[in-house]
Amino acid sequence: MTAVLDTETSLNESSDAGDEIKPAEGSETSAEDSNQPPRSLATGQLVALWLVIAVAMLGIVLYLVEPMFQQREQGLLLEDYRYSIDQSANQSTGLGGVEVSSIAPGVGTAVGIVEIGALGMRQVIVEGTSASHTMVGPGHVPGTAAPGQPGNSVIVGRRSIYGGTFGELEKIQVGDQIVVSTTQGQSLYEVTDTGSVELTDAATPTSAPEVPAPTPVSTTTSTTVVPEGDAAVTETTVVETTTTVAAEETTTTSEAPTTTTTEAVESALSGGSIPLNSLYGVSTDNRLTLVTSASVFPWNSGEATVVVAVMKGKPFEPTPQNGRSMDATGNQGDTSKWPVTILAFLCLGAAIAAAVLLYRRSTPKIAYLLTVPPLLAFAVLASESFSLLLPAWT
Repeated sequence: MTAVLDTETSLNESSDAGDEIKPAEGSETSAEDSNQPPRSLATGQLVALWLVIAVAMLGIVLYLVEPMFQQREQGLLLEDYRYSIDQSANQSTGLGGVEVSSIAPGVGTAVGIVEIGALGMRQVIVEGTSASHTMVGPGHVPGTAAPGQPGNSVIVGRRSIYGGTFGELEKIQVGDQIVVSTTQGQSLYEVTDTGSVELTDAATPTSAPEVPAPTPVSTTTSTTVVPEGDAAVTETTVVETTTTVAAEETTTTSEAPTTTTTEAVESALSGGSIPLNSLYGVSTDNRLTLVTSASVFPWNSGEATVVVAVMKGKPFEPTPQNGRSMDATGNQGDTSKWPVTILAFLCLGAAIAAAVLLYRRSTPKIAYLLTVPPLLAFAVLASESFSLLLPAWT
């Protein structure tokens, strides 16, 4: 009886040992499975990650890639316009003289070259102020005077994206010079006013705000001289002006020398608001008006940085110009690009969804290899179409 019980006990112990060994084998299997690459990210997390990547790609394209495209377009425009200038120069020295253009410049074509030495900037000006025009370079507002010709010539440029051609416009100071080259010749402008203003809508066009140039003011300094032999005492009376004039000591006969100083002129662009039609309107002088966004936010359409420069010398003969429509202001986007923008973002979303699906179904290397090229292509397309919806001076 005891033997039988001992035999049953040994069998139970052996079965328990076998049961303990089985989990050990299972643990080895799980250890082998743990060597495989884990898929820790859920589908929702992957989608969120790709959306963040897509937004980052939009910023990279607009602020880093597109400036290179803009420089390439500027190079091509500069080469072609220089050829036009050479042709006009050769024609001006010919027997037939200079032929004045009898047709308005085509929209999107080059109309001049603007150079601002204080900023180290040189850009080809194109005709038109839509978002597709200013992505190439500064745009001349249709309906205003042509650069170098009589009247108020208005040019709008971008502040940040596509190279930010007018991004440093606020650094220009009164007295800086701007040179504009056209097929008619070169014109020199001197900056007389600069500042940030808020643009408002005006029901009817008005004249451009008067921006008087600094005017010279004569101040008289009277000097009283003590005769020789006595202590040299000089009394000086200076007429008060905006600048202080230092009197010079002298031992000759007293006279009334005249010193020329410059009186500070109150800026017409020192804040406040200006009707847009007034800023773009006619002027009594020959001026160049540069306009760009005054805000770092890309959707700004009301706050402008404005620089006014008055021509030094005589203007060239005027030529026909295009008319300005209500939306040819440079502070509006192209709403006709909405269908293309929506389609581009749908394609970008489909590429992101395909990338997530491939990542779940295949190895990461294969997923990246198959999805990165279309993602980049759709990101560039979506960025360009989206930028055309923003104000043209962004």
